Amino acid sequence: MAKLSANRSAGYIARPDPAHIGILLYGPDPTLVSDRREALVKKLLGAADDPFRLARLFADTVRKDPASLSDECNAMSFGGGDRVIVLTGATDALSATVKAALDGMGGGATLIVTADALSAGSKLRKLFEGEDRAMALPFYPAEGSALEGEVAEVLRRLGAPPLDPDANRALGDVLRGVQHGEAMRFAEVLSLMSIDGEAITAEDVLASAPPAAEADFDAGVQAVLQGRARELPSLFDRFEAQATSLPGLVRVLALQVARLHRAQAMMAGGMDAQTAMGKLRPPVFWKARDSFAAQLRAWPRAAVEDAFGQLAALEEILRSGSALPERPLIERTLMRIAMTAPGARAR
Repeated sequence: MAKLSANRSAGYIARPDPAHIGILLYGPDPTLVSDRREALVKKLLGAADDPFRLARLFADTVRKDPASLSDECNAMSFGGGDRVIVLTGATDALSATVKAALDGMGGGATLIVTADALSAGSKLRKLFEGEDRAMALPFYPAEGSALEGEVAEVLRRLGAPPLDPDANRALGDVLRGVQHGEAMRFAEVLSLMSIDGEAITAEDVLASAPPAAEADFDAGVQAVLQGRARELPSLFDRFEAQATSLPGLVRVLALQVARLHRAQAMMAGGMDAQTAMGKLRPPVFWKARDSFAAQLRAWPRAAVEDAFGQLAALEEILRSGSALPERPLIERTLMRIAMTAPGARAR
């Protein structure tokens, strides 16, 4: 049977078998499948960008003109050299057309077919799995440590500095529930933000966080710092339902409080609030400047120091592997800080 398990598919892309004239790539994440397809095209054609050696067809076009696929698979390259034909968005309805194209192919060409998630009973899968000169490659989105490893590899390839220990922990928090394509874009943004530093920090990671993770964390941070303690239980319910990292929320809040403390220290030396905010690195995101400035004015420096101490103690407990239940521990500390926020009693 010409098929590989999902964890071996990436290895095949790096070393495709020259005996295979047809390769099927499929999976539930279109961005991931597309990325792997382009990597395979580049591997087969090399660095040369020759439009006469590459043909791209779409499922709708082939459905209307089935002969177009076989014609491309048997066409000769204008300048010589092997050709690659890419068929995008195939379904089981095209399995007979694809089979006819594979049966009629000689040497000198490779047909790459991409599809969405396919069941074990899919006609398209069975065609490639049952053909000696073809290969079926499943791709499923990486999760957890596997996705973190992919992002770290992209960062290394882009020339970014190494991740410090806190950044490694923050990376796991922001990638929870993130799709492959969004994770790759996040890696590119993070590499640009940190390219001049000696190491990637947790602040760099969180400042580059994908929008969904950033929105979840920001909602919790603002509820605490604005003294809206009553909103926290329902927010925690939502976070748990969405698998948002509760320790990640603590880390983001601790970093925000630390930034408030640094800005206040500069203000104590005679600097105005706007200048102090401008000297923070990474800079305060423009959409958050008004709320950050308001917190800078409202929170007494002693209260900021107390909140930071509580969060540091909480993080130490969470990292220790304590058997204490995570949510009640975090919720109690954040409620306590929210209830001491300026204006909390009035609410």
